[in-house]
Amino acid sequence: MAQLVLVNHWVPGIGNNKPTLGLCYLSSYLKKYLKYYDISIVNTGDNTFDKIKNENPDIVGFTAYTAGYFEVTELLKRVKQELNVHTLIGGPHITCLPDQLPEDADIGFIGEGEETLKEIMQLFLEKGTFDTSELSKINGIVFRNGSGDLIQTPRRELIKPLDTIPIPDRDLLDMEYFLKPSQILMSNEFIRGTTMLTSRGCPYHCIYCHVAAKWGKPRLHSAERVVEEIDLLHQKYKVEGITMSDDLFVSSPSRIEKIIAGMRDRKLLGKIRFLVDLRANMVTDKLMQNLKKLGVEKIALGLESGSEPILKYLKGQEMTVQQNREAVRIANKHGIGCYCCFMIGAPPETKEDINKTRRLIREILDMSPMNFCQITVTTPLPGTQLWDYALEKGHISDDIDWSQFSLSPLMSNREDFYVNEHIEFNEFLKIAQDTMNLANSRRLKSILSKFSIYYVKRLLSDPKLGLKILKDYLKYR
Repeated sequence: MAQLVLVNHWVPGIGNNKPTLGLCYLSSYLKKYLKYYDISIVNTGDNTFDKIKNENPDIVGFTAYTAGYFEVTELLKRVKQELNVHTLIGGPHITCLPDQLPEDADIGFIGEGEETLKEIMQLFLEKGTFDTSELSKINGIVFRNGSGDLIQTPRRELIKPLDTIPIPDRDLLDMEYFLKPSQILMSNEFIRGTTMLTSRGCPYHCIYCHVAAKWGKPRLHSAERVVEEIDLLHQKYKVEGITMSDDLFVSSPSRIEKIIAGMRDRKLLGKIRFLVDLRANMVTDKLMQNLKKLGVEKIALGLESGSEPILKYLKGQEMTVQQNREAVRIANKHGIGCYCCFMIGAPPETKEDINKTRRLIREILDMSPMNFCQITVTTPLPGTQLWDYALEKGHISDDIDWSQFSLSPLMSNREDFYVNEHIEFNEFLKIAQDTMNLANSRRLKSILSKFSIYYVKRLLSDPKLGLKILKDYLKYR
């Protein structure tokens, strides 16, 4: 039987403390619907090639985001050339830019991968190869024919209902690594936790987000299925906290109530705490009351900007800065902290717009030590309206250097993906650094509010971190 190895290659500077659920879903789907079990997952950034080789693969499938795409394709090239195996690549990047299928990749996956991979593996198990005439019958892929021409098949319909997809096969991962106490709930408390997905898709179309391009409209797992997976994580892995990685966990308030009821029936309430994603205009007292019952300790909010015109530019005309401010206030009133995400560097943004964002960050941090703010840079991702803008304005060329891509300008030394029209790049770098320091300036208070032995160990191992936390606190208090 052919050996399939699925690879999530970690890239420096990108968070790698969460399990690769996408590959785990692929495994569970193949096992249920194809009765195919010769699957392994390589999920590491250390000696990845050697670990792939040790699995003696016949087929190696890679997942790749835009951040890290260069590193993944370099690894794919080496695997193809040195191991002489079939290579596949999927993920958001190739979904949005299928015409950039790497030369050494046999097949690229466009969109949702479970059913596509099942058909690909079925073909290989029957024929022992990937005949291009047969590949052309499989929807949702891109490949090269015998003449080297790119062939893209029609987009595959999304899987419905979502419960058709089994619970992800976490058994293929070193779960004890991922379950080591961490700040899984984006607080300064270190607990045993992991991640879950209870939906795919988002009803909104923020200009910087490619979720709609990949998943389309929201599809939800049933409340019963959600509770079943929470129970499994509690019973099998003894988790204390779960980050719901949905783009919009609360898109159905009635489902929240059913999840609460199901957890009550299984005596899970009070045993697990959660971090979930919301949109500020959805925050109400009733919703916060229900999330508190569920065990939500923190909500993630994409507030993005403290400037009204920039906020509307990024998220749509219906959003206001006052809504953002009020969402944080309501959540804090119910004892729920806010993990607030901001971005700077949008095309029309000026220094005064950024100063308004900085003032809002200060205000939010002063509301409660439970609140935390993160800064990223408004960066064009393939499949987004911002990407189309960057192409039109000439910010992005055909010979893109993907090794320079980062959501943080501090990890890049070139302007390849910088789209702001008003602030010179080097000046922007200084503003970005200062804004990031401001966002981190209340860490000292937050650490002291939930002091942990893990932080003591961390600070002892890295005294410079402790000095920076103290310095930022004294500068911005």
